[in-house]
Amino acid sequence: MSYAQTAAGAQSSASTNRDSGKSPEAQAARLEEVVVTGSNIKRTDTETASPVQIITHAEIERMGANTVQEILANLTSNSNDAISDLGGANSWASGATGVSLRNLGVNATLVLLNGRRVSAYGFADGLQSNFVNVDSIPSEIIERVEVLKDGASAVYGSDAIAGVINIITRREFKGVSVKGVVQQSLRASFLDAERKASITAGFGSLADDGYNVYANFEIFRRGGYTDREARPYLPDWYIQMNPDRDSLSTGSVPGNYVGYYPTNYKDPALAGKRISQAAPGCAPQNLSGGLCWFDYWANSDARPPADRATFFGSARYKLSDDHQVYAEAQFAKLQDDYHTAIPRSNVNGVPTTWYTWGKGLQSFTDPELPVGHPNNPFDFPVGLNYRFADYPDMFKNVGASKQYRALVGIQGNDFGWDWDGAVGIMGSHATQKQHLYRDRYAYYDAIVSGEYKFGQQNPRELLERMFPEMGSHGTYRQTFFDIKGTREIGQLAGGPLQIATGAELRHESFDQASSDNIQQGRIVGFSAVSISGSRNLGAAYVEIDAPFTEKFEANAALRGDRAFGQAGAIVPKIGLKYKLTSNFMLRGTAAQGFRAPSLPETGNGGASWFNNGYADPKRCATAIRMRDILATGNVEDKFDAVQAYSSGCAVSFPSAVTPNSNLKPERSNSFTLGFVLQPISQIAITLDYYNIKRRDEISTLDVTQVLENEDSAKLVERDPVTAEDDRLARRVKELSGQDIRFAAGPIRTIALQYQNLARTRVSGLDLGINTKWDLDDWGKLNVGLDLSYQIDYRSWDTFKNAYTENWIGRMGRPRTRAILHPSWDRDGWGAGARVNYTSGTTLAWGNDDTIGSLQGCADRGVDPARCHITSDTTVDLWGQYKGWENATLQANLFNAFDRRNPEVLVPGQGLPLRGRTLMLSAEYKF
Repeated sequence: MSYAQTAAGAQSSASTNRDSGKSPEAQAARLEEVVVTGSNIKRTDTETASPVQIITHAEIERMGANTVQEILANLTSNSNDAISDLGGANSWASGATGVSLRNLGVNATLVLLNGRRVSAYGFADGLQSNFVNVDSIPSEIIERVEVLKDGASAVYGSDAIAGVINIITRREFKGVSVKGVVQQSLRASFLDAERKASITAGFGSLADDGYNVYANFEIFRRGGYTDREARPYLPDWYIQMNPDRDSLSTGSVPGNYVGYYPTNYKDPALAGKRISQAAPGCAPQNLSGGLCWFDYWANSDARPPADRATFFGSARYKLSDDHQVYAEAQFAKLQDDYHTAIPRSNVNGVPTTWYTWGKGLQSFTDPELPVGHPNNPFDFPVGLNYRFADYPDMFKNVGASKQYRALVGIQGNDFGWDWDGAVGIMGSHATQKQHLYRDRYAYYDAIVSGEYKFGQQNPRELLERMFPEMGSHGTYRQTFFDIKGTREIGQLAGGPLQIATGAELRHESFDQASSDNIQQGRIVGFSAVSISGSRNLGAAYVEIDAPFTEKFEANAALRGDRAFGQAGAIVPKIGLKYKLTSNFMLRGTAAQGFRAPSLPETGNGGASWFNNGYADPKRCATAIRMRDILATGNVEDKFDAVQAYSSGCAVSFPSAVTPNSNLKPERSNSFTLGFVLQPISQIAITLDYYNIKRRDEISTLDVTQVLENEDSAKLVERDPVTAEDDRLARRVKELSGQDIRFAAGPIRTIALQYQNLARTRVSGLDLGINTKWDLDDWGKLNVGLDLSYQIDYRSWDTFKNAYTENWIGRMGRPRTRAILHPSWDRDGWGAGARVNYTSGTTLAWGNDDTIGSLQGCADRGVDPARCHITSDTTVDLWGQYKGWENATLQANLFNAFDRRNPEVLVPGQGLPLRGRTLMLSAEYKF
């Protein structure tokens, strides 16, 4: 980007005009001073040593972004792998969306609103990371987004390891603006459906009236659809990888009887035989092979619906030419509904185990229907696998949150200092509520007693006892005070020597807890969470900007942060820039960064969760041998073959993790090196290399590695070999004569604690090209290119005590992302495109991936020529008309050439439903 382009997008000076008594020329020069994200010092030359990308309000409009998440998705440096509300049904932080620069996670990217922090979400991502839910920020009042692609802990403190995203709202607004947006896919109206409406109103002018007040209210709705609705649009290759998308379930209405005849049954021909047959009353269309089937995909969401309402207000009042007071208020109310498969019984004699924090391991076995039960036609207890479809809409996970932020401040100029101070509060309260899981006591009683009538419509009150409302709630709160000032302290050959200094005080608290019925161990299969903590934090910083000559300038910053009573951090940063010529500048930075341990990581309590689908190193080989022998037997043995394999190679078990008050901050060393080139006035080019090394990362040991090193780690607790294990072993011996037995019992639980364990290193290049051409009568043409090229990404193997392989070019980490964005304007008309490119990757995520590797593809019968993910290019088009006074009409056609998703030939990937999507918007200003 050129100097002029950067200046146009830089953050306006926070101070009032202290030179009102000077000449108009001097005042104009003073007004050109701005603050650029990454520094607290105002400047006129806005091309700093740190690379900063700016997305203007006009660019946001033209890209057709309806939300902040959609804006940030257009950053090539954004890895787009952060938590998203689209996938929140199985998340500890459902209903929220984060952002991750450089693939370093949501806790390494600092999100600011007008240069100050935003409340963390009420839930912690992964029960560990506090992060900003960008869905809570309205998009229509954004003036620009400044993205600092450099470490900035020396300026902003914790979390700014990978970079900073500073969302800057309009400084003032006068009049009324209303806007409406409608969007949907052209493949099917329910795909990609979004609606948005906003109104912004304000009065007063700072320049003319000495004040301005405005408010924005925005409503956003995203349409949802079920897995069954999406099925006709899924490509054949996806169904081949995920054949269960066409499968039905034997957990049905009125269900299927399961179990075994007693070995001493009165009819010797039936003694010991498996029972697997439909219960009476199954609809003919659902009967197949003697069983009753149910389409559980019809009730689960492929895309959850979302409703959001946001408010932002701003007020400014000039006390004098040198002093101004201001206030900001933000509020958001958000809800995502995640419809999941209707719950079912699964009577197989195998207990469901789970870990409840504070109560230990819990266990529940689905009850059989006792003799004499109205639905039991046998003279012995029998299982009934059944789907509780009385009220399908009852079984959904509702993720809801409310978020707020309010502050008042005063700024001015006294004794040569431009200063700014503010005090404020912020917070978020999030809830997750659902009826999906069983109350172990009420459910058991309703089934065994016959109160629940299988195959009939039961009272909702009964269902709500059997499947009570449960979930979790979380609250984050912060109060803060900050003050900062900047002034000239001398004169150097290249300009004024300037200093900025400031201090912050914050108090924050966090708690996240499961509902009482979960903590009491009543909810079957659902682990409990109970985390809380609070702390006081203080920080002080200083920054100096020294233009030693007209060509050479240095910027240095130092900041100290400390949570009272805990470890602190002091981090420096230095930036240098050198103008070789008037149109060519070299620049570079070196910085240290840090992330303070979060309250979930250091607080009180603990959490537990379930690990699913793991291969148990002490049982899997035996399980495979058992499976292969049982698969040669009769129909019942073939069922047992699946059970044997699952008991060793696809096991589930709980983990319990506890906070650690002795954690150190995560640390990082980073540097950038690049240049800015403007060969002619119409072209500006920036190229920057970045390198980040993060250490002392807070995590728990990897579960797979714990299992592989079980004897040395001593973290795994096991149960004895089970009676079911012995039964399978006896049958294997009957079939083969071989005595094959499990040498170890199933995993009971794994105990973990947060530790400073890991490291990550990343490096890459960022390229930016911007051109502006005046075509005279033909209008104006702008062409831009943003490109990120990742060179290296390596994490840390805690057991090998070494870096892993380079994961760039592997699944999920493409080497190159680029966006080419030409635009043309003439006489109120505008048109343009965005060409989006992502390079291809291997199908495997790493060397240890046995599914996506070439050998894994061969084992699965996948053509080696298709054993990769191809590069992906899409084209978005837009057109805009502003020829009518005060009105703007716009159309966006996303994926204009209808390019389908690249093939990803491994199971379990997201639904490839991409097609053309049309968005229409209209705005009118009064």
